[in-house]
Amino acid sequence: MPNVYIESTAISGATAIITGETARYVLTVLRYKTGGEFCIFDETGRFYKGTITSCSKNEAHLSITRQPAPNTESPVSITLCQGLLKGAKMDLVVQKAVELGVKRIIPMITNRTQLDYTRKIDRWRKIAIEAARQSMRVAVPEIAEATNFTVLMESIQATGAATMMFYEGRGKGLKEIREPGQNIYIITGPEGGFTPEEVNQAEASGATIVTMGNRILRAETAAISALTLVQFIFGDMGYSR
Repeated sequence: MPNVYIESTAISGATAIITGETARYVLTVLRYKTGGEFCIFDETGRFYKGTITSCSKNEAHLSITRQPAPNTESPVSITLCQGLLKGAKMDLVVQKAVELGVKRIIPMITNRTQLDYTRKIDRWRKIAIEAARQSMRVAVPEIAEATNFTVLMESIQATGAATMMFYEGRGKGLKEIREPGQNIYIITGPEGGFTPEEVNQAEASGATIVTMGNRILRAETAAISALTLVQFIFGDMGYSR
């Protein structure tokens, strides 16, 4: 059954109204009519079964019933701190990070970041909603405002959470790292990687420097690979259903 995201403001008791792009998706792409049923989730993590009771070209009225949420959220809370990437590369990382179960994405301004790309937060939030819908998640990850590297390191250090910076120059293998707990920050760099000064700063802030081997990966490949490995070793990807 298809999964559709709607804002909680569209829900009133046992009914909901969908309009705009969401209505066009349901009525035009899915070709649903009166009586059509699909799953609904909102930004609060609530999950419903919706049935179309009436519809017009750009609007549909639904009756909804609360349902148990599917078990699609990772047991570990992962925040991806991603050095800003150019254009479609950042779009790709946001999409795949959501599919891989992150709870939050923080775009990061580093020494090798091009500042023009801090203006796409709304676009990335839309990508996150679509990726959550496609992967049957019931929680849309937060896309935070872009944050300066130094400020971010200080705020992470204050949380005391486990932090891993993936770096091509040196570091431990993931298998050498003890169980990090339920709250993990993953830090991956922009095109050109981190400067040695940034790596030293992260290490001084308590981050573990992690390597993925001798090959140099593209920035977007490194982010997706890091998330996959962490979810496999510490999350829910290494277990049978």
